Amino acid sequence: MRSFTTAELLRPSTRTRHKIPQKRASNLMTILKEEGLQALKAGREWPDFSAGDAIEIHKLPYMSATVPDVIKGVVIGRFNKHMRMDASLLLLNVESGTKVERRIPIYSPLIKDIKVIQKAFIHKGKKRVRRSKLYYLSDLHPKFYTVK
Repeated sequence: MRSFTTAELLRPSTRTRHKIPQKRASNLMTILKEEGLQALKAGREWPDFSAGDAIEIHKLPYMSATVPDVIKGVVIGRFNKHMRMDASLLLLNVESGTKVERRIPIYSPLIKDIKVIQKAFIHKGKKRVRRSKLYYLSDLHPKFYTVK
C-alpha cells in the first residue's frame, strides 16, 4: 500500500480513490495513525521482548516529573504488537507480598526506557517460552514470577 503525505491527501483530485465516503475516511484514519506512530517512535528503540521475559521499565509518574519510577515484572503477554499506537504489555510481579498485574502502553510518552533483565525468566533462561499469553502464571506460587 502506497503511503500518502497529508498534503497529498488534502489536494483536490479529479478521481476519488473510493466512491464510498466511509472507505475514504477509513483510509485517511489509517494514514494519520501511521504518522502518529512514527512521531511517537521518533528516536526510541525498545529491545525485543516477549511473554515470559523479565523486564524493567522506567516510567514517569506524571509528565513534569524528573525521576522515573522503576517497574519490574514478568511479561504475561503483548497486545496489538504489530506496530500500532495502542500496543501494550501485561506485567506480573509481587510487591509487598501482593500479586500485581499492570497493563502498560508501550508507546506512552511517560515511558523513558525498557530493559530486558532475563529472557525466558519463567524457565530460568534455559528454554524458550512456547505460549504467547501466560495467564496461568497468576495461579502458581509467587516464587515462579517474582522479579527482584
